[in-house]
Amino acid sequence: MYKIIRGIIRFIVCYILFRVKYKNLEILEKYEKCMICPNHSRIFDPIFLYPKVENMYSVAKSDLFKNKIIAHFLQYHNALPIKRNSNDIQGMKKIIETLEEKQNIRLLIFPEGGVFKENYIENNRKTKNGAIYISATANVPIIPVHITVRPKFFSKVTVSFGNPVFPNFKVLKDRKFLREESVKLINNIYEFGV
Repeated sequence: MYKIIRGIIRFIVCYILFRVKYKNLEILEKYEKCMICPNHSRIFDPIFLYPKVENMYSVAKSDLFKNKIIAHFLQYHNALPIKRNSNDIQGMKKIIETLEEKQNIRLLIFPEGGVFKENYIENNRKTKNGAIYISATANVPIIPVHITVRPKFFSKVTVSFGNPVFPNFKVLKDRKFLREESVKLINNIYEFGV
């Protein structure tokens, strides 16, 4: 039943509401185990990725799991809960364990931590440190992804995959460097998508 619902939603979003095109898919295909880190300006963004990303897991805010039906749907689609705006040690531990245990996994995590509608300018983009921290802890590369920002309905959406960002273990001991690398990641995502 969930597969049918997912297929219907994917068809409506990717072929009717938007016309989705993909660039540089060959980069993603080289990495069976990686993190996928896109910008996030619409709630539809994860659906744009599903048609081309196999073995996809995702990180979702824990509030979504409070509704039993939604929680069951999310768990069926390999979503892992995380509490926003707090040090969710258990949630982070579960995400890292999942990455370490599975051989074929592509973990979707939005570096911005949520949907943002602002028009960013360089050095003023919001970002969290979680993606860079998880990448270094689990020793997994990040594939940055740019999705067309705030596309209008019935317009074209381009999903562009960028060159991988490999873990720098210095971020685990230097919080300032962790922050710098997180800012660099989000700037990279927006810049190669222009």
